Amino acid sequence: MDDLRNIYREHQYKILFKEFYPSLVQFAFQHISNHEAAEDIVQEIFVYLWEKQIKFDHELALRTYLYRSTQNRCFTYLRDRKIQQRHEKQITSNWQEEEEPTVINNLIQEEVYRQLLASIDHLPPQCRKICLLTLEGKKPSEIAKQLDLAVDTVKKQKQIALKRLQDELGTLTTCSLFLHLWLS
Repeated sequence: MDDLRNIYREHQYKILFKEFYPSLVQFAFQHISNHEAAEDIVQEIFVYLWEKQIKFDHELALRTYLYRSTQNRCFTYLRDRKIQQRHEKQITSNWQEEEEPTVINNLIQEEVYRQLLASIDHLPPQCRKICLLTLEGKKPSEIAKQLDLAVDTVKKQKQIALKRLQDELGTLTTCSLFLHLWLS
């Protein structure tokens, strides 16, 4: 008996869908000017009707419910789109104003650092160790203690390293600036 009711209910639902779907989609489209979204909105209403098994006393109540639900969901869609567009605009604006220079600067800094490390690999072993420890932020006195060298030896090795790195990297402004900051 339940199977028969379900078949009847499904048949009635298909008739209802076939009768109202096209006009509800058109009604929604008039509000939101997006055909796919209009179809989605109307489909969601029919799915809701099916899942909740909402019953109506007469056809006017059903029509009123369908059109009012469609209109409300369209307003919700427009509100959500407006909020989303405002957030997207704000994010894009912030990114362009604040993040873009930061991202570009970070990329430049990373590329310079990569080139610097590649050049450091070409240095003699003692110079290479001193350069890498300097990049870690260690002071000449700390490096001297760690490598069991005189502070003057560390400073002299840093000067040798600077000269060789400048020769290898050229006098690019960014590299020179980075090297200056690194060695100060």
